[in-house]
Amino acid sequence: MRIVSVIAWGILLLIVADAGRASAECRVEKGSAGSATFTVHLSQTCTQAEREAQAVSAQELLHALASGKGIDLAGAVIQGDLFLDELPSQKAGSLKDLTTEDQRLLEGLEGQEVHVIRGPFALKHVSVKGHILNRLKQGFLLVTGPVVLTDTHFNGALDLSRTVFLGVVDGSGATFDQESFFVQDQFTQGAIFSGTKFGPHVRFHRSQFGAPAVFRGASFNGLSEFLEVVFTQDASFARATFHMGTGFSGAECRGKCDFSGARFDREAFFLFARFHRPVTFAEARFGGQADFSDALFLDNDDLAGAWFARPPLLTRTIRPTAAMPGSSNGTASSQAVTVSLFLAALGLLLYLLKSR
Repeated sequence: MRIVSVIAWGILLLIVADAGRASAECRVEKGSAGSATFTVHLSQTCTQAEREAQAVSAQELLHALASGKGIDLAGAVIQGDLFLDELPSQKAGSLKDLTTEDQRLLEGLEGQEVHVIRGPFALKHVSVKGHILNRLKQGFLLVTGPVVLTDTHFNGALDLSRTVFLGVVDGSGATFDQESFFVQDQFTQGAIFSGTKFGPHVRFHRSQFGAPAVFRGASFNGLSEFLEVVFTQDASFARATFHMGTGFSGAECRGKCDFSGARFDREAFFLFARFHRPVTFAEARFGGQADFSDALFLDNDDLAGAWFARPPLLTRTIRPTAAMPGSSNGTASSQAVTVSLFLAALGLLLYLLKSR
């Protein structure tokens, strides 16, 4: 009987061990050759060495995109540089397989050359070793599907300037070690960059957001440019951190803009910015010079709820309130310090009296 029990336990242990090995195996899923999407999915159990052994080359991606396929990568590694401007071009007016709404959005591109990515461009939990660049000086890159960059690590530069996104752009949790440029882009369905870590230089110069823009909790570790950006709907930079110089000069917020809890460690420029709806700076902290000269606030602002290391510049600024930002906070801080010092001195005096 004892021998039977030992054998049974041995079989059970072998089954458990096999199950453990199976669960730890690196599983790779690839789409078929005739699929409309170039797909490579690696399971989370894959080691870094296994991921690199299954690396996708930039040339493979370019070939897939040029043949009209979308991209769907998860857990993969991309080797080499991907130049999206090398995709074939066509006149914007020749695109016939778009929805009526998308065709309306492209009316402003009539007669211009566009390089088209059809379907999704999804990089989830991907490690991008090289650069992904759009070097167009004329014409535009057009992405008809969603762009997903969630939790992806970009070791090289990303330049998606002069791009029209017909789907939502989600870069939540992405990390950029080098520059990330989105100059003169059109985010027709908005963008999400919550918790994104931007590198030494990020540019959204002259881009337009046709739907909500979310940068909640994002970290801007270098120079950040939102010059002349148009937010047609709400934009959130709540709890975002700007470690270097930041520019929102000429930006236009047509919806509500939220900078509550944001931290600006260096200079922040809002010259000639226009705020059509209420904007909040509650509990925002400006460690460097904040310049709101020539800015226009058409609705309530709560600059008085922010903390300023230096008095903000409000030269020719138009605001619906006369409350001066920074003054009440500075007074409150000074009073708090005074009270603290007084209590400390009183406590020391009482201690000396008791010790006699």
